[in-house]
Amino acid sequence: MKAILIIAHHCILPGAYKGFEGILDKLHHDLPGTRVASTSLLDLENDLRTLLREDVESVTLLPFLLLNGQHSKNDVPRVVAKLQAEFPQIPITLMPCLGDWKEFASMVVAGVRNAQNKLSQSASGATSHPKAPQERAHTSNLFSIELNLEGRNVLVVGGGRIALRKVKTLLPTGARITVVAPQFDPEFTTIPSIVLKSRPYEPLDLRGIFMVFICTDKPDVNALVSNDARARRILVNNACDYLDGDFIVPARMDFGENIAVTVSTQGRAPSLAKKLKQKIQTEWAEGLEQVERDFLH
Repeated sequence: MKAILIIAHHCILPGAYKGFEGILDKLHHDLPGTRVASTSLLDLENDLRTLLREDVESVTLLPFLLLNGQHSKNDVPRVVAKLQAEFPQIPITLMPCLGDWKEFASMVVAGVRNAQNKLSQSASGATSHPKAPQERAHTSNLFSIELNLEGRNVLVVGGGRIALRKVKTLLPTGARITVVAPQFDPEFTTIPSIVLKSRPYEPLDLRGIFMVFICTDKPDVNALVSNDARARRILVNNACDYLDGDFIVPARMDFGENIAVTVSTQGRAPSLAKKLKQKIQTEWAEGLEQVERDFLH
C-alpha cells in the first residue's frame, strides 16, 4: 500500500485545519487504496516513523507550506534523510512546498479573479438593506441517532473526571474501550473491562478505532488528536470544544426497561441540559414508568 503524509504547521485554534481537512478528504476520494495521513512539523519524525512501521510500500511527503524557508529546506529534509536511513527498503519521496509548484500561481490568479467577480456581482445587485451576518450553523442541523457500539473499538484520550464520566456512559454499550493518558483518576483502576495505557497519546492509538472521545485539558493535544482522527475518518467527540467534534452526546435518562429519554441543547448550553434532565427525572419518572406498565399489560 502506498502512503501520503501531509505536513502542516502546528496550530491549536479550533477550525484551523478546515481547509487542510478538505485536502485530505479530496485525496481519500481521488486516490482510493492509498493511505492518507497528516502530521505537524513538530510531530513529523514520530508520525513518519510510525507510518513506516506499518505495511506500506512507499511514502510521499507533501509539505503543506507556502514558503521555501527553514522548514522545507532544512528541517523536513533532515528528518526524511534520517528515517530513510532507518528504513532503506521503503522509498520516501519529498515533494516541494506548495509555493514552489508551477500550478500554484495559476490557482492564486483563478481564486482572486473569482473573488473579484463575486464582488462585482454583489455590488451590482446591492440594496440599501445589507444582509445580516450568518451565524455558524455547525450545530443547528445535528442528526440524532442511537448508535450500536457493541464490539466496536472506542478510544478515550484523557484520564481525568471528564474522561471517567465518558467511560461510565460507554460501559453499558458493550464497546471495547481503551483509555490513554499520562495519569489516571484512581477510580479508573476499579473498572476491569477497559484497557488503560499510561502514557501520552500517540497517533498509532487510532489504529482500528471506530470512535474517539477527546477529554484532556491540553488544547495542543486535543487539536492533534482531532486532526489525526479526521485524517483517518474516525468519528470525534471533543468534550472541550463541541464545535470541533463530529457529534455531541445528549443527556440520557432511562425509565423502566424500555424507555430512554435524551435532552440536548445542541451542545451550546450544557448547564441547561443538566437542569432539564433533573426536572424530567423528578417530574416524569413515575408517569413514564406507569405508561410502560400500562402498555405492556
